[in-house]
Amino acid sequence: MRVSLGRRIYRTYGIYIIFIILFILLSVFVPNFRTVSNMTNIMRNVSVYAILAFGMTFVMISGCIDLSVGSVLALSGCVSAVAMQKGAPLWLAVTLSLATGCVCGFINGFCISKLKVPFFITTAGMMYAAAGLALVITHESPINLPDSYQIFAGSYTIANVFPPQFLIAAGFFVVCLIILTQTKMGRYTFAIGSNERTALLSGVNVDRSRILVFVMSGFAAALAGVIVASRTQTGTPLVASNGYEIYAVAAAAIGGTSLAGGEGNLGKTVVGSFILTIIYVALQMTDTPTSVQKIIVGIIMVAVVAIDMWDRRKQD
Repeated sequence: MRVSLGRRIYRTYGIYIIFIILFILLSVFVPNFRTVSNMTNIMRNVSVYAILAFGMTFVMISGCIDLSVGSVLALSGCVSAVAMQKGAPLWLAVTLSLATGCVCGFINGFCISKLKVPFFITTAGMMYAAAGLALVITHESPINLPDSYQIFAGSYTIANVFPPQFLIAAGFFVVCLIILTQTKMGRYTFAIGSNERTALLSGVNVDRSRILVFVMSGFAAALAGVIVASRTQTGTPLVASNGYEIYAVAAAAIGGTSLAGGEGNLGKTVVGSFILTIIYVALQMTDTPTSVQKIIVGIIMVAVVAIDMWDRRKQD
């Protein structure tokens, strides 16, 4: 089917055009939006959303969604806090956090691929289980972290502009980009999402590949959890209810990752994360109620999915 020039331009550059227009409008109508301090604030906020969205991009390309990332984020931060409370050194506490995320991801992937439990049920179950475990190990109370933990997301900046978590997110992006575009894991992820049966007949170990995809998502959630704990200087189970999983899905979807699987671009996921973040920051700067912020994010998500489905129907 012949695709019109306008549609080709939208598919290739649409997300970038939307970001530029939105940034210009916010710069004009929101006071102090373009200040250096606000740009730093945007980078602080986008880091967590982007890291989660990178992991979610892998999962969505494979044809699934991981609803557990917000709870795994909370659990990982709490593991760090408990470990340091027990006297563990910083490196061990962080290692345990990241390992926790990988284990949660492995359990998700194993249940989906080996036990054939639908991804929605599996990840929803993990969402509740991880949130509950975070409450158990912290005795339902936040645990303060020592000052040394602020190294990952403290109030300091590098070159007076870049917060440390932004550089961590940038490094993680590079790693994810290499994996997705230059390795078998990346190729298999696209293959599974496009047509799982065809991938299986082509010799792809679908079960192992899907498990690895969810391990990647769990690791991303744990890394984001370390950053959130570092920024707040507490390990608290309460952040499990902040809706991080919705922002991760929204950022990836805005960036063009299809919920039907088989399509995704990490570079556009970055832009999607920035679009969500600048909207969120602008709403905060204009004292918009939290309830309205959630309504706006919900509308954006529905609109993005509707456009994606409409575009797919046009291709058929």
